Amino acid sequence: MARGTQLQQLVAQLRAETGRNQNVAVGTSELDNLKEQLRRVQELLYDDNHWPFLQVERSLVLQAGQRYYDFPEDLNFDRIEVVKVKRNGIYTSVERGITFDDFSVYDSNAGDRSSPMLKWDIRNTGTIEQLEAWPIPNEEGTLHFFGTKKLSKLVDDADRADLDDRLIVLFSAAEILARQKSPDAKNKLDLANTRLLKLKANGQAASKTVQVGQGYRHGNSHSGKTVLVVR
Repeated sequence: MARGTQLQQLVAQLRAETGRNQNVAVGTSELDNLKEQLRRVQELLYDDNHWPFLQVERSLVLQAGQRYYDFPEDLNFDRIEVVKVKRNGIYTSVERGITFDDFSVYDSNAGDRSSPMLKWDIRNTGTIEQLEAWPIPNEEGTLHFFGTKKLSKLVDDADRADLDDRLIVLFSAAEILARQKSPDAKNKLDLANTRLLKLKANGQAASKTVQVGQGYRHGNSHSGKTVLVVR
Protein backbone atom coordinates (compact mmCIF):
# COMPACT_ATOMS: atom_id res chain seq x y z
CA MET A 1 0.00 0.00 0.00
CA ALA A 2 2.70 2.43 -1.01
CA ARG A 3 4.75 3.94 -3.78
CA GLY A 4 8.37 2.93 -4.29
CA THR A 5 7.76 -0.81 -3.97
CA GLN A 6 10.42 -3.00 -5.56
CA LEU A 7 9.55 -5.09 -8.60
CA GLN A 8 10.27 -8.36 -6.79
CA GLN A 9 7.69 -7.38 -4.14
CA LEU A 10 5.15 -6.47 -6.81
CA VAL A 11 5.59 -9.94 -8.31
CA ALA A 12 4.97 -11.54 -4.91
CA GLN A 13 1.80 -9.45 -4.45
CA LEU A 14 0.59 -10.37 -7.93
CA ARG A 15 1.14 -14.06 -7.27
CA ALA A 16 -0.88 -13.77 -4.09
CA GLU A 17 -3.76 -11.89 -5.77
CA THR A 18 -3.98 -14.48 -8.56
CA GLY A 19 -3.61 -17.53 -6.31
CA ARG A 20 -0.19 -18.53 -7.55
CA ASN A 21 2.47 -20.44 -5.64
CA GLN A 22 4.94 -18.09 -3.92
CA ASN A 23 7.78 -20.61 -4.32
CA VAL A 24 10.15 -18.87 -6.74
CA ALA A 25 11.36 -22.16 -8.18
CA VAL A 26 7.81 -23.18 -9.07
CA GLY A 27 6.97 -19.93 -10.83
CA THR A 28 10.25 -19.29 -12.68
CA SER A 29 8.84 -20.05 -16.12
CA GLU A 30 6.20 -17.29 -15.89
CA LEU A 31 8.29 -14.73 -13.99
CA ASP A 32 9.15 -12.67 -17.07
CA ASN A 33 5.48 -12.54 -18.08
CA LEU A 34 4.43 -11.32 -14.64
CA LYS A 35 7.09 -8.62 -14.69
CA GLU A 36 6.05 -7.48 -18.14
CA GLN A 37 2.41 -7.36 -17.02
CA LEU A 38 3.27 -5.16 -14.04
CA ARG A 39 5.50 -2.93 -16.14
CA ARG A 40 2.84 -2.43 -18.82
CA VAL A 41 0.07 -1.70 -16.33
CA GLN A 42 2.15 0.96 -14.58
CA GLU A 43 2.96 2.56 -17.94
CA LEU A 44 -0.73 2.69 -18.90
CA LEU A 45 -1.73 4.14 -15.54
CA TYR A 46 1.04 6.73 -15.85
CA ASP A 47 0.06 7.71 -19.39
CA ASP A 48 -3.69 7.94 -18.83
CA ASN A 49 -3.80 9.84 -15.55
CA HIS A 50 -2.45 13.00 -13.97
CA TRP A 51 -0.33 12.30 -10.88
CA PRO A 52 0.39 15.48 -8.87
CA PHE A 53 3.24 13.84 -6.94
CA LEU A 54 5.12 13.34 -10.23
CA GLN A 55 4.99 17.05 -11.12
CA VAL A 56 8.44 18.61 -11.27
CA GLU A 57 10.09 21.95 -11.99
CA ARG A 58 13.26 21.81 -14.06
CA SER A 59 15.48 24.31 -15.84
CA LEU A 60 18.24 24.60 -18.40
CA VAL A 61 20.69 27.36 -19.24
CA LEU A 62 20.36 29.04 -22.63
CA GLN A 63 23.65 29.87 -24.30
CA ALA A 64 24.30 32.69 -26.73
CA GLY A 65 24.33 31.27 -30.26
CA GLN A 66 23.02 27.80 -29.33
CA ARG A 67 19.90 26.59 -31.13
CA TYR A 68 19.37 23.04 -29.78
CA TYR A 69 19.42 21.74 -26.19
CA ASP A 70 19.05 18.45 -24.35
CA PHE A 71 15.94 18.31 -22.20
CA PRO A 72 16.42 17.87 -18.43
CA GLU A 73 17.18 14.18 -17.97
CA ASP A 74 14.17 13.15 -15.86
CA LEU A 75 11.57 15.42 -17.54
CA ASN A 76 8.97 13.82 -19.80
CA PHE A 77 9.08 16.27 -22.70
CA ASP A 78 5.75 14.95 -24.01
CA ARG A 79 4.06 16.15 -20.80
CA ILE A 80 5.47 19.64 -20.41
CA GLU A 81 2.75 22.02 -19.25
CA VAL A 82 4.42 25.42 -18.85
CA VAL A 83 7.67 26.87 -20.20
CA LYS A 84 9.01 30.26 -19.17
CA VAL A 85 12.25 32.06 -19.79
CA LYS A 86 13.83 34.09 -17.01
CA ARG A 87 15.58 37.25 -18.13
CA ASN A 88 16.57 40.15 -15.90
CA GLY A 89 14.60 38.57 -13.07
CA ILE A 90 11.36 38.46 -15.08
CA TYR A 91 9.57 35.24 -16.14
CA THR A 92 8.10 35.38 -19.64
CA SER A 93 5.95 32.66 -21.22
CA VAL A 94 7.44 30.74 -24.13
CA GLU A 95 4.99 29.29 -26.65
CA ARG A 96 5.41 25.87 -28.23
CA GLY A 97 5.41 25.65 -32.02
CA ILE A 98 8.00 27.10 -34.44
CA THR A 99 6.77 27.77 -38.00
CA PHE A 100 8.23 28.88 -41.32
CA ASP A 101 6.59 32.26 -40.71
CA ASP A 102 8.72 32.59 -37.59
CA PHE A 103 11.86 31.98 -39.66
CA SER A 104 10.76 34.88 -41.86
CA VAL A 105 11.26 37.11 -38.82
CA TYR A 106 14.37 35.49 -37.34
CA ASP A 107 15.89 32.91 -39.68
CA SER A 108 17.61 30.36 -37.48
CA ASN A 109 19.03 28.60 -40.56
CA ALA A 110 20.81 31.83 -41.40
CA GLY A 111 22.06 32.24 -37.82
CA ASP A 112 19.77 35.13 -36.85
CA ARG A 113 19.80 35.76 -33.09
CA SER A 114 17.65 37.68 -30.65
CA SER A 115 16.56 37.63 -27.02
CA PRO A 116 14.36 36.88 -25.20
CA MET A 117 13.45 33.43 -26.51
CA LEU A 118 9.84 33.44 -27.76
CA LYS A 119 9.07 29.88 -28.88
CA TRP A 120 10.23 26.29 -28.46
CA ASP A 121 9.64 22.97 -30.14
CA ILE A 122 10.89 19.37 -30.21
CA ARG A 123 13.23 18.42 -33.04
CA ASN A 124 14.91 15.15 -33.96
CA THR A 125 18.45 16.36 -34.56
CA GLY A 126 19.82 13.05 -35.78
CA THR A 127 19.90 10.50 -33.00
CA ILE A 128 17.89 12.14 -30.23
CA GLU A 129 15.02 14.57 -29.76
CA GLN A 130 16.11 17.99 -28.53
CA LEU A 131 14.57 21.32 -27.69
CA GLU A 132 14.84 23.99 -30.36
CA ALA A 133 14.96 27.58 -29.15
CA TRP A 134 13.58 30.39 -31.33
CA PRO A 135 14.97 32.83 -31.93
CA ILE A 136 18.49 31.61 -31.28
CA PRO A 137 19.50 33.47 -28.10
CA ASN A 138 22.07 36.24 -28.36
CA GLU A 139 22.71 36.13 -24.61
CA GLU A 140 22.54 33.70 -21.71
CA GLY A 141 19.24 33.02 -19.97
CA THR A 142 17.42 30.33 -18.04
CA LEU A 143 14.51 28.27 -19.33
CA HIS A 144 12.11 26.88 -16.71
CA PHE A 145 9.72 23.96 -17.12
CA PHE A 146 6.71 22.69 -15.19
CA GLY A 147 5.79 19.17 -16.23
CA THR A 148 5.70 15.49 -15.38
CA LYS A 149 8.66 13.41 -14.27
CA LYS A 150 9.64 10.50 -16.50
CA LEU A 151 8.48 7.10 -15.35
CA SER A 152 11.32 5.20 -13.72
CA LYS A 153 12.34 1.90 -15.25
CA LEU A 154 10.77 -1.24 -13.81
CA VAL A 155 13.02 -4.01 -15.13
CA ASP A 156 15.34 -5.34 -12.42
CA ASP A 157 14.11 -6.88 -9.17
CA ALA A 158 15.34 -3.91 -7.13
CA ASP A 159 13.71 -1.28 -9.39
CA ARG A 160 10.96 0.65 -7.62
CA ALA A 161 7.50 1.54 -8.92
CA ASP A 162 6.55 5.21 -9.13
CA LEU A 163 2.85 4.48 -8.66
CA ASP A 164 0.88 2.79 -5.88
CA ASP A 165 1.72 -0.91 -5.59
CA ARG A 166 -1.82 -2.12 -4.85
CA LEU A 167 -3.16 -0.19 -7.83
CA ILE A 168 -0.66 -1.78 -10.21
CA VAL A 169 -1.14 -5.25 -8.79
CA LEU A 170 -4.95 -5.18 -8.74
CA PHE A 171 -5.25 -4.06 -12.37
CA SER A 172 -2.66 -6.68 -13.37
CA ALA A 173 -4.47 -9.40 -11.42
CA ALA A 174 -7.83 -8.47 -12.97
CA GLU A 175 -6.44 -8.87 -16.46
CA ILE A 176 -4.71 -12.18 -15.72
CA LEU A 177 -7.78 -13.62 -14.01
CA ALA A 178 -10.01 -12.49 -16.89
CA ARG A 179 -7.81 -14.41 -19.34
CA GLN A 180 -8.19 -17.42 -17.09
CA LYS A 181 -11.98 -16.85 -17.03
CA SER A 182 -11.87 -16.65 -13.26
CA PRO A 183 -15.03 -15.35 -11.53
CA ASP A 184 -12.72 -13.32 -9.27
CA ALA A 185 -11.64 -11.08 -12.17
CA LYS A 186 -14.52 -8.63 -11.75
CA ASN A 187 -13.88 -8.31 -8.02
CA LYS A 188 -10.24 -7.41 -8.63
CA LEU A 189 -11.21 -4.90 -11.30
CA ASP A 190 -13.77 -3.27 -9.02
CA LEU A 191 -11.15 -3.00 -6.26
CA ALA A 192 -8.67 -1.52 -8.73
CA ASN A 193 -11.13 1.09 -10.02
CA THR A 194 -12.14 2.06 -6.50
CA ARG A 195 -8.52 2.48 -5.49
CA LEU A 196 -7.76 4.55 -8.58
CA LEU A 197 -10.59 6.95 -7.82
CA LYS A 198 -9.54 7.22 -4.18
CA LEU A 199 -5.89 7.88 -4.99
CA LYS A 200 -6.79 10.54 -7.54
CA ALA A 201 -9.19 12.22 -5.12
CA ASN A 202 -6.55 12.22 -2.39
CA GLY A 203 -3.99 13.63 -4.81
CA GLN A 204 -6.24 16.47 -5.89
CA ALA A 205 -7.13 17.34 -2.31
CA ALA A 206 -3.47 17.44 -1.32
CA SER A 207 -2.33 19.52 -4.29
CA LYS A 208 -1.52 23.11 -3.54
CA THR A 209 -2.74 25.70 -6.00
CA VAL A 210 0.08 28.04 -6.92
CA GLN A 211 -0.16 30.76 -9.56
CA VAL A 212 2.39 30.22 -12.31
CA GLY A 213 1.67 32.77 -15.00
CA GLN A 214 -1.65 33.67 -16.55
CA GLY A 215 -4.04 30.89 -17.38
CA TYR A 216 -2.26 28.16 -15.43
CA ARG A 217 -2.08 27.08 -11.85
CA HIS A 218 0.50 24.49 -10.91
CA GLY A 219 -1.41 21.74 -9.19
CA ASN A 220 -4.66 22.07 -11.12
CA SER A 221 -6.67 18.86 -11.11
CA HIS A 222 -6.93 16.92 -14.36
CA SER A 223 -9.77 14.60 -15.18
CA GLY A 224 -8.76 10.99 -14.67
CA LYS A 225 -9.90 7.84 -16.38
CA THR A 226 -9.70 4.14 -15.82
CA VAL A 227 -7.11 2.64 -18.13
CA LEU A 228 -8.02 -1.04 -18.07
CA VAL A 229 -11.39 -2.59 -18.70
CA VAL A 230 -11.96 -6.31 -18.27
CA ARG A 231 -15.18 -7.64 -19.70
